Formats: sequence, C-alpha cells, structure tokens
Amino acid sequence: MQKAQLTSAQRGHSLVAGAVAHAFFAVGWLMLGFVALGGGLTLLVGGTAAGVSGLFGDVPAVRDVVSGAGSVIGTVIIVVAIVALLLVALAAFASMFLLKRGGVRKPWQVTFQSLGIVALLDVPLFVAYLTIAANVTDSAVGGTVLLGPVVGILGSAIVGALVWWWMAWSRRGSASTFAGVTATASATAVPTQQAPSVDGDTGSHEK
Repeated sequence: MQKAQLTSAQRGHSLVAGAVAHAFFAVGWLMLGFVALGGGLTLLVGGTAAGVSGLFGDVPAVRDVVSGAGSVIGTVIIVVAIVALLLVALAAFASMFLLKRGGVRKPWQVTFQSLGIVALLDVPLFVAYLTIAANVTDSAVGGTVLLGPVVGILGSAIVGALVWWWMAWSRRGSASTFAGVTATASATAVPTQQAPSVDGDTGSHEK
C-alpha cells in the first residue's frame, strides 16, 4: 500500500519537536546518568566512611563530618534526580504538543519511539560531543567545560530533528486514505444538478 507524503506543516513541526524535545531530554538523561553514578559512588564512599568513622568513633568531630557529608550528598542526588525527571517529562510533553499542532499522525507513538532511539544514541554521542569540544581548542579541559555544553545542545538538536522527522515519516498514513478524503470533499463541493422544469418546456400540448 502506497504511503502518503508528509505535508510541509507535519515536516516542519516534526523537525522543531525533535530539536526542542531532544535538547531537554539530553540534559535530563545526562543528569540521570550522573545521579546513577553519584549514587554508586555514595554507597562506596559511605561504606568506606563508615569504616573510617568506626575507627574514630570516640572522636565526635570525625563522626559529625562523615554524617554531615553523607546527608549533603544524598540531598544533592535527590534534587538532581527530580530536576532530571522533570526535564525528561517536559521533553515528552513538548514533543507531543508540537506534533499535534503540526497534525502529525500518532504523536504519542512518534514521541516515545523517538525518545527510545535517542536514549540509546546519547551515550556514545556524549563522548563524541566532548571529544569534538576538546579538539576545537588547545586546552582539553577548557574546551570540554566551556564548549562541551554548546556542542552537546547543538548536536542534540540536530540529531533530535532527524530522528523525530524519521519517526513521523514512518508513521504517516496511507495515500489511499488521504485520497478518499480529498475525493469526498471534492464531491460535496460540486452542486447538485436540478432536473429541467416542466414550465420551461416549449413543446406543443395535445388537446
């Protein structure tokens, strides 16, 4: 069955939705990665700190420092996790809103399929963005810290636009459906012809 082509509105809104949604999602996804990494390190450091504080259990200062540090790290991880989840949710709703505005078919399916694809792509892409940023300048640290976020956001916008457009294209409807709608609209637009009036006939009448 032949597939329909994307309209200009569908194509434009899918590109914009991908650029905007993936920019938000990439930041949230990266933050979730840091949360997972930070949680693992916290457990490791917490176990080590507990062992150290056990050796100095009679020293209140050491015990207070270890307890305070663990509390601060745990609070930071929770806050970062909440912000990351909000960014991911914002990416999904922004994508759905823009796709609906553009009349893209099945906006929710397009959104979640696109998010699943970029979630897998973002891990190697993060490394690529940092490598590009580090190679732009002579200072690897300065390039990574200063240019890394800029390259990451631009790269995420480009990749997101392409992925969302691809998913919108794959979810387009069949050409026959749109042809049927067009044919129906054209048929209703044609005025119905009236039968010729009897009064208008000029023929002779029998008596």
